[in-house]
Order: sequence, then C-alpha cells, then structure tokens
Amino acid sequence: MERILLVEPNYNNKYPPIGLMKIAMYHKMRGDYVEFYKGTAPFQTISKMDRVYITSIFTFFFDITVETILHYEKYIDKSKIYIGGIAVSLMEKEFREKTGISNVLTGQLIDSAILGYGDSINIDILPLDYDILDDIEYEYGIENNFFAYTTRGCPRKCDFCAVKTLEPCFLETNNIINQVSCVRNNFGDKRNLMLMDNNIFFSKELERICADIMSLGFVKDKATYIPENPVILFFNKIDRRYKMNKSTWLVVDKFIIYFRKFITRIKKESVKEEVFEIIRKLDETDNPLEVLLEHRDQIIMVVEKYRTKKPLQRYVDFNQGIDARLLTDEKMKILSQLPLRPFRLAYDNIKTTETYISAFKIAYKWGVRHFSNYMLYNFEDTPEDFWHRAYNNINLYNEFQDVSAFSFPMKYAPIDKTDRSYIGEHWNKKYLSAMNVILNVTKGVIAKEIDFFIKAYGGSPEEFQEILSMPNEFIKYRVFFEKNGLIDLWKIEFKKLDKTEKEILLSKLSGDTVEFLNEKLLSFYKITKRQVETLKVQIKDYQ
Repeated sequence: MERILLVEPNYNNKYPPIGLMKIAMYHKMRGDYVEFYKGTAPFQTISKMDRVYITSIFTFFFDITVETILHYEKYIDKSKIYIGGIAVSLMEKEFREKTGISNVLTGQLIDSAILGYGDSINIDILPLDYDILDDIEYEYGIENNFFAYTTRGCPRKCDFCAVKTLEPCFLETNNIINQVSCVRNNFGDKRNLMLMDNNIFFSKELERICADIMSLGFVKDKATYIPENPVILFFNKIDRRYKMNKSTWLVVDKFIIYFRKFITRIKKESVKEEVFEIIRKLDETDNPLEVLLEHRDQIIMVVEKYRTKKPLQRYVDFNQGIDARLLTDEKMKILSQLPLRPFRLAYDNIKTTETYISAFKIAYKWGVRHFSNYMLYNFEDTPEDFWHRAYNNINLYNEFQDVSAFSFPMKYAPIDKTDRSYIGEHWNKKYLSAMNVILNVTKGVIAKEIDFFIKAYGGSPEEFQEILSMPNEFIKYRVFFEKNGLIDLWKIEFKKLDKTEKEILLSKLSGDTVEFLNEKLLSFYKITKRQVETLKVQIKDYQ
C-alpha cells in the first residue's frame, strides 16, 4: 500500500479538483491510502507520503502554484512529486524551469502507465471520489452535483480557447451511467448533473447520451430527487474514514453544525428535549463522535421524521456551453428531453448575432426557459461591440416574458500568461477597471431588466464609453454621487473634451506618462465616498 497526498494550491475556486478526484479513485482501487490537502501541508504530513500529486488551474495562479510545489520539494524528494492540471499543461516548460520537477503530467490521464503503473487503467473516465472533499475545511459550494464528461475536446480550435491544447482530439467518452451509479453507490446521491463537455454537438452519439442521462433520473418536468437522510450519509462517511484510518473531526464538526440547525424543524416538545439532551452531551464531551455513535439510531430516526422528503426536479447543466452554430431543431429536439437549467450559449462575436439569436429562439421553441449566456470581451471586440451584444441580449430576453436569463461577461486573458493584465487592442486599462467595478456591483452578470441595464451600461455605445470613463468611485456608488450632483459636475467637464483630449485622459487614467492639463477634471478621480460623507470634500468646490 502506498500513501498518496493530493494537493490543490490555496487559491479561491468554484469547482472541486476533478482530476485529483479521479486520481483518488484510482489509488483507492489499488488499495492505497489517500489524503487531500488544500495549500501547503506541514512536514509531518508530507514526510509520510510515497507520492504527492499537485494540481493547477488558471495560468494567472502560476505564482501560487509554483510556491506550493516548492514548499513540497522541501520535505519530499522531487521524484515523488507529480504536477499536472490546466496551467501545467499550458505552461509545461515554465513549470519545469521554475520547479525542476520531471514528473509533469500534461493533458488527460488516459493510461495509468503515465504514472508508472502497469494495470492499464484509463483514469480519465473513472468516477470521482467525493470523500476527499471531507479532508479539508474549504467548501466549493456546488458539491451537490455529479461532475462528468461524455465527450472530450472540440474541433473548433478557437484562438482564445485552451481546449485545443488541453484536449486536442475530439473523442466520444460516454460512460455516464457507470460514473453516476458509482458515485451514488459509494458516496450518496447528488441532485444535479454538471457536464463539462466542450462541445457536445459534435458528438455522433447525442441521442444515446441523452437516453443514458434520462435513465439515471434526469427527466424533464419530473421531480425524481429526494435527498437522502444526511445522518445515514454522515455515519457512512465515518465508517469509510475509519477503514482508511483517517481523521474524522472535520466531518463530525460539520455534522454537529447541521444538527444544531436541524433542531428548529422539530415540533414535538418531548422530541426536542431528547435532542437537546444529545446536544448537551456534545457540548460537555471531549469526544463528540462517541456521543453521536451512542445515539446513532435515535438521531437517524429524529432526522428521518422531520427532514424534507419532497421530491425535487433534477437539472442538467452543460457547463461549458452549447455551440450556437451547430444548434438545429433536430439536435434541440433530442436535447430538450433533458431538464436543462441553465442553458448556456456563447455570444462572443458581434458577427455571430444572427446565428446566436436563431439558436436562442430554437432553444426557446423546444422548451428552454432558463438561459445563461457567455459574452467574451477584451479579445478582438470593441467596447461598442460589447454594448451592442449586451443590448441585443436584453431585447432578446424581454421578447419572451417567461424567460429567466442573464448574460455572463468574461474578460479575455491569453492562456499562456501568468497574470490577467492583458489589454485588448480596442480596450484600455481604465475601461477594464471600470468594467470590473460594474460587474462587481451587478454580481458578475447582466440581468434582463432593461432599466437596470441602461443605468449600469448606458442607453447607447457612447453613453457606455462615458460610464467607463467615469471615476470608478462614481461608478461603484452611482446613486450616492448622482444625488449629491458630483456626477453631473463631472459630466460637464468631461463633455468639454474633444476626441483627442478624451484619449489623452484615458491614457493618463490608465497609468501612462502623459500630460493632461485639465486639473479640475482630474480632481474628480481623487474623490471618495468617505471624503464626501465626512465633509472632507466640499461639493461647492466643484461647482
């Protein structure tokens, strides 16, 4: 038996490390001990390990990923460290140079021989081991999903996309029934299915894939998901951790938090008293697991009686998006059998407007009512292009009153760069920082409400660029600065500028060393909300 440590650098991310979860499943199949750590583990943990696998995600996390790898090199021989994941696959040479690691895993783990084993297992198609997520305190927030692929790669080879490097060949890999069934049997059921396929419409097996998904209970307009008793799932986790000789304290702490909240659901006073007695024992003991095990049957029965048992609709999310250029009535008829939510379409180029709108309407025709639409910016587009795409979406959403939809702007950054400072040909640093402020205020999306859109992005491309030119503090606290009149005062000065002067101002605000003579206008960019509230800035001085 080998001792395996799986590591994810301590960056913030939404999705759990799918690659590590597959590697965990493989090593447990071999009978190995597996532990997961987020960040830099202590010497006592690392020194016991036979292998350390360190994953990576976006290239702009390059520095923290390298720092993490170097930390592990202090306590274990480099030959025992394996690095892989998205960033490592995209920047293999740079990672080798910075770390000196020779075990660099790029692309997909389609054969365990890549790891030096002779059992010829395709690790890439294995089910995920959800138990490793209980090794860490970090919560991803979407653990109630099955994560899976039914295809790999995309023939499109778009310039801005990393898939052509990460998954250069399009492959049919559907074994969705085995993946989902294995997770259900070993770790408990999940409500939703998140498919990470890069372009499902290139599949020649679309009909079979959809049939397989429906056979697993993902059926449109049919509530088939009843959450399992969380107490049974908890004790099953405890049993598995005992067998692996792993710590249980984190799982126990999470369960006790759940159990304390659950008490509010109990109606019968005598049952409440029994539960409060268990809580009292938990508060007084140094071994809460012992108390929970002592009252195992009682806790299961109480939670079973009062927990939610109402069947819920399951949903399927093709998370990487659906290719609008390939969407037809024939394909949508097949796909529409699934409970799709949200339905993701990309609208990355103003030239694809007609195709995009057609795809949207076809999806609507076949029953889709929940849309989430990706919108790339800072690539080859202009701010004017972006505004028109966003406005087209608003009009499209409001054409159908029963649609729930939002646009999801995504800033382009080259896939081989280690930071996000890239500025597209038609953008500038000030515009991009202003976009970031707007998106922070709107929680990263553009909703369908037309009034809200015009307020945030303007009623025309010209108004949009005026907003982008506005002091970021004014954008962030728009209502506050409108009420006190400072935005109107800023506009008066800004509109005095000709085209060349505006370009010089934007250069100045973007950090370029240029001379801009209008000091009064520049003074607006130094104002903060706090200064106005504390009267350190007098509005009369700007009138």
